[in-house]
Amino acid sequence: MVTLNSPTTYYEDREGPAGFEYDLANAYADHLGLELQMKTAQTIEDVLLAVTEDKADIAAAGLTITQDRQRNLRFGPTYLHVQTRLVCGRRGPKPKTLDDLANVDLRIAPGSAYIEVLRDLQKQNPEIRFEISENVSVENLLGQIGRGKKFCTLADSYVFDLNRRYLPELTSPMTLSDAQPIAWALGGGLNWRPISLERDMKAWFAREDTGALLETLNERYFQVADNNFDYVDLARYRRAIRGRLPVFRPLFERAGKRYKVPWELLAALSWRESHWRAKARSHTGVRGMMMLTRASAREAGVTNRLDPAQSITGGARYFARLLRRLPFGITNEDRTWFALAAYNMGYAHMMDARRLAARRGLNPDRWRDVREVLIDMEDPKIYKTLPRGYANGLQARDYVAAVRNFYDILRQNTQKKAAQ
Repeated sequence: MVTLNSPTTYYEDREGPAGFEYDLANAYADHLGLELQMKTAQTIEDVLLAVTEDKADIAAAGLTITQDRQRNLRFGPTYLHVQTRLVCGRRGPKPKTLDDLANVDLRIAPGSAYIEVLRDLQKQNPEIRFEISENVSVENLLGQIGRGKKFCTLADSYVFDLNRRYLPELTSPMTLSDAQPIAWALGGGLNWRPISLERDMKAWFAREDTGALLETLNERYFQVADNNFDYVDLARYRRAIRGRLPVFRPLFERAGKRYKVPWELLAALSWRESHWRAKARSHTGVRGMMMLTRASAREAGVTNRLDPAQSITGGARYFARLLRRLPFGITNEDRTWFALAAYNMGYAHMMDARRLAARRGLNPDRWRDVREVLIDMEDPKIYKTLPRGYANGLQARDYVAAVRNFYDILRQNTQKKAAQ
């Protein structure tokens, strides 16, 4: 497999290789009984060249199926649909129409499908001009814009959503295409290998378990980015990672090691609760870095909720207990998301949500399923049938998504620093 090194395709985290394309290709390799061998390229142009020159079996890099590409390559089944977005900086150009676009400095990555998109737009407005930047990826261009460059570029909708979490200066003033199909590219011509792979992939992608895998990967890597985007809070978060977090990081690391919870997760939870303010208080009576109630503080052995060390240690202990209490049928990442929901709405309400999911034929051990019923816990016709009654399910759903978002940003941040 040849791909790009990016948050949407393939990267190394502290637990090993990760990324949407990597996980999907690794599952396909397991299906074939083969070992996945990874190759990375600098640009989309280089990715496509690797399969056309028979240096890789599969090109997996969020590749749009276009007419130009189909002349030289075979493609596997479509597994995503995306729109093409115009991406600029918050302090840069703000075009709204094709006439406006003619006055914008447009730069795109070599070999990208955006060349065809822009050529089609030039048929409507010949004054649109663009530059193909040499030896850069879409992520490189987004990074330059995020750091203040005044040009604009094009990106797939999910790539924009994901990168905006790390680069909150990015904005998208226009959508430039309808939904486009994404698929793996295979070698072209009459070579027996791509023909055989294309036939086998059709059968594999049509399987029910592959469909379930795609849903899981889509949620893990992309759907967190679909939350309501709060530019101010994300910008504040990034500043606090540089300024305020170093003061408390040793406390998060110590508590995480003691209770076997990733310290970044504890820090993300704390940011969502208190914005890392030791003396934070709410009108409901919760206090401190981890915003513990009096009852949860007593349960965790905390005597002073406004003491950062006690609050972080107590919050970690309380969260670890929630993890242990969860039914054994809840596995892997889902245990973390259920525990976060319980931290926010209470363990009993979280169990009510599982009951409600089971009533509807959904999987009560899968967060993706339970998340769908949370809003109904605010409906009197429904919550009156649950043992613990009303719960603010929408808040709990958004809470889990927000902590996941902050957790992912913090992990990416610390991994980049470790690699430097």
